[in-house]
Amino acid sequence: MLDLKAKLAAAGLVSKEDIAKAEAARNRPRGGGGKPSAPAAPRPPGLPVASLRGKPKGEIYDAVRRFVEKVRLDVVGVLPTEAAEAFHFPAPTGRIGRLTLEPDVAAQVRDGAAAIVSYMSNHGLAHAVVPAQGGREIAEVMPLWLRVLAGDDRAGQTEKPPEKSADKPPR
Repeated sequence: MLDLKAKLAAAGLVSKEDIAKAEAARNRPRGGGGKPSAPAAPRPPGLPVASLRGKPKGEIYDAVRRFVEKVRLDVVGVLPTEAAEAFHFPAPTGRIGRLTLEPDVAAQVRDGAAAIVSYMSNHGLAHAVVPAQGGREIAEVMPLWLRVLAGDDRAGQTEKPPEKSADKPPR
């Protein structure tokens, strides 16, 4: 007499037929009973590079941000372990950037299985580790955002400084 059904039946609030109907409904398979739907074709993971060409920067930023959030390999919002190491890389501005990476992720970056990319987060320019193919796809759309990828010549490019005007004397 420990379960709720027995207590409700003893109190006269439900009948045994009500309990049987409820259990039958609970054990019935769900899914609408209609024609089984065909399994959805799996979407290929990746950045839709072809559809992003020629789009405004805002749309590219949003697409890359969503892609990075979906495939990134480095953990966000968690304190690094004691084994984590600082990984330095050239930023697009020519300065040196740093990510604290766990040993397995750092090894993937060194081996060329993963890439470090820049992207426009909701809070400004940020960096993340993504699979190597994802880094290549991002470089197709935004070449300066590929920061580190072993074996790829596009990685680590910096912005060209503005040319000095011959009319103005140096300060």
